[in-house]
Amino acid sequence: MTAESEYFIPKLLRGERDVPSILVDADTLLELLLRADPMMSATDRRRYNDRAIQQIQEVIAQFTLAYDFPDDRLEHLKKMWAAVTNFIHTMRIIGMTNAICIQPKYEKMTPHQMKIELVNRIASLDEGAEKWRKSVLKAQRTKGTTPTKG
Repeated sequence: MTAESEYFIPKLLRGERDVPSILVDADTLLELLLRADPMMSATDRRRYNDRAIQQIQEVIAQFTLAYDFPDDRLEHLKKMWAAVTNFIHTMRIIGMTNAICIQPKYEKMTPHQMKIELVNRIASLDEGAEKWRKSVLKAQRTKGTTPTKG
């Protein structure tokens, strides 16, 4: 089993749709969290933002592994879906505690705008991951009932 290049387009799992928006959303969320870091107190950064950054990096890692290793694809997709759920729970805590509340001098985006952008990207990530999960699981349930074309 060898890793493929970033330009490798793997054969999709049965019922799976190509969903590159998940990676785009995860990359954007990582960038936003890095920009939100100075908008938090030092304590909130350690408690929440560092953890959220690690979790979104895990989403990116599992997504990448799913594409680089087609034989283990379903396993990595399941781990990615779990990482997305874990990340969303951490982001809910950040929102409930209003951790993003400081306006740095050099940041054009206000804390309120940052929160709105984060919520929009989280919703997009969640929607993409959920649709993908449902399509793969639906195909697995019907795997033995439909003939395969070969």
